[in-house]
Amino acid sequence: MKLGSLTLRNNLMAAPLCGISNRAYRVICKRYGAGLVYVEMLKVESFLHHNRKMMTLKFFRDDERPIGIQFAGNNPQWLGDACKMAEDEGYDIIDFNMGCPVPKIGKCGAGSALMAYPERAAKCFEAMVNAVKIPVTVKFRAGVNENHLNFLQIGKLAEESGMVGVTIHPRTREQGYTGFANHERTGELKAALKIPVTASGDVKEPEDAMRVLRQSRCDGIMLGRGVWGRPWLFREIDEMQKHGRVITPAPNSLERLAVLREHFELLLESFNITHACQVVRRYATWYIRDVKGSPAIRARMNRVNTREEFHEILDETEALFEQELREAPPEAALATSGVGR
Repeated sequence: MKLGSLTLRNNLMAAPLCGISNRAYRVICKRYGAGLVYVEMLKVESFLHHNRKMMTLKFFRDDERPIGIQFAGNNPQWLGDACKMAEDEGYDIIDFNMGCPVPKIGKCGAGSALMAYPERAAKCFEAMVNAVKIPVTVKFRAGVNENHLNFLQIGKLAEESGMVGVTIHPRTREQGYTGFANHERTGELKAALKIPVTASGDVKEPEDAMRVLRQSRCDGIMLGRGVWGRPWLFREIDEMQKHGRVITPAPNSLERLAVLREHFELLLESFNITHACQVVRRYATWYIRDVKGSPAIRARMNRVNTREEFHEILDETEALFEQELREAPPEAALATSGVGR
């Protein structure tokens, strides 16, 4: 997939998510097949202030490339300045957020709140595109509410401004994450634009991705909640597109714990031990949510405070799973392994 001058290895992207898209998450997503990752969504004014917290949030390494950054804001001058800084700092692509429905972003007139002000949005588009040579894209929603659907207008303004691609989450701002993502709207947008259109929303299985791609004829898929604790969904969708079915079995319980263990070690590259332990609790919940004994494991994980405690819990859990696999009849072990998905 091409976004302006940037060529991706496939058409799958990891959404920029606040509190989620740190380096550890991005590296794991890349390993399992994401063609493009982003640092988490950043408020433009915070990025320009360049404080210590911001330095941690935007930290990346070359093994994550291609890597993008996403800004939320509504001040064209600030957005242009931030884009220049991002280009100087080595990002491969910049995205503009007009999709976030969170109140603390909306009350600033940013995120999906900006859908109500297309003229202002157009000025932001132009300022960002004109500030840099690297590709600029935008992610937006279907509209403010069902009575104000203006995604086609926003998409055309983005294209006219020189943006090289758009991503649509076809819920409205009013919906937040309730209801369902109406990808008929994604198809309408794709039919109206010449630049690539990426779909976001309600892709939780490879079959979901194939249905959206087929029905909307969109160019790519951006994954968010669907890959929490299941980063191999990228690989599954990629295989489904290439072979018509998923080739590689999903990780079994032991393999999931191994991914969680690696995820924690990667967190330690960016955070001190206290923060890493706090962050890993959320990821642990996702990785083990449907394995046997997950409530007890989760309860222990929620109290972990040291690296040693974390690995002790995983060691004990792995030993238990290994014993169960040894004692299980062959057909049960096969089911536990994830083969046949």
